[in-house]
Amino acid sequence: MIMRTHTAVLGGALLSVIPLAAMTQEADRPTAIRVCASTQDAPYSDASLEGFENRIAEVIADEAGLELEMVMIDQAAIYLVRDGIEKGICDVIIGVDADDERLLTTEPYYKSGYAFISREDRGFEGERWQDVDQEGYNTFAYRYHTPAETILKYTGRYEYNLVYQASLTNFEDRRNKYTQVPAKLVVDEVESGKADLGILFAPEAARYVRDAREPLRMSLITNEIVRSDGVVIPLQYAQSVGISKDVPELLDPIGSALKTGRARIQAILEEEGIPTIPLS
Repeated sequence: MIMRTHTAVLGGALLSVIPLAAMTQEADRPTAIRVCASTQDAPYSDASLEGFENRIAEVIADEAGLELEMVMIDQAAIYLVRDGIEKGICDVIIGVDADDERLLTTEPYYKSGYAFISREDRGFEGERWQDVDQEGYNTFAYRYHTPAETILKYTGRYEYNLVYQASLTNFEDRRNKYTQVPAKLVVDEVESGKADLGILFAPEAARYVRDAREPLRMSLITNEIVRSDGVVIPLQYAQSVGISKDVPELLDPIGSALKTGRARIQAILEEEGIPTIPLS
């Protein structure tokens, strides 16, 4: 049986307390998993629990035979470890990079990558990051703090695009604050023709590409970026479940649930329209 507990955290302050009984264990056997999720991270997670990672959390709890407590944090997802795991109000985060050293991580359960988003009627062809450098493609929409910025810098398109990109956040001052462009807005800009091309992590884009009124094309980028200093920036990432190092006893049941629930999770990814890459 799955139990949902909606616990909101605003500005880092806990507004409600998870019942102690829900966290008790018998003989080190967990009875529940407390999953931290953001109210501001669509399509992964949102306040209505309609994100695809919210659904994956339900599958994991069901397969593991554990109660599910969704601890909803009213912050961007980048703060889930700081405001959730480190404060001890949750133990699990769905969808982290497989090599996230802040957490214990399960075996990856899917892999995807960054993609170009374009209108079908533009006929864009390209699967290497260098392919943004094409005649007629001058305006690019993306999310900040992602490899998209490096792609544009390395193809000489970054400076020209700065004013347009800043307009996506209404020219909000980015100093000393986390400013981000919603994934849906990136896709909307491409659909409307305001952006020639979008560059997004495919799981962020898939739902909006699928639901767009104008036919859109999502093309996975197949190569990686090698910076001038030799540092490699991968554009494909395996996704795992992250678990607090304070509760290692959750690693085995969640890992087993990912295996037994593999088909159910894959069905969620397929319904979302997320292109996946074989795990190797």
